[in-house]
Amino acid sequence: MAFHLTINYRGAPVIYEVIVQENNVYQLHLHSKNNAGDEYIPEKIIIRQKGKIWISDMDNYDELIDALTHEIIQFGSQT
Repeated sequence: MAFHLTINYRGAPVIYEVIVQENNVYQLHLHSKNNAGDEYIPEKIIIRQKGKIWISDMDNYDELIDALTHEIIQFGSQT
């Protein structure tokens, strides 16, 4: 069973599947998006445990990164 992370992005849930790529490096692959319309959402995000988040697309995804960071902080505070 894979770990899924749900992000509230622009009022709609976006679900990424979290995969361990190597020690302290995680890949997030877009699993599903609901009610996000035709807006493009990056299909792959890479996170390093030291806090570096990388999206291969050239566009600006600050809002998505902020939503992702918020969700990770919320998850961390619950454990």
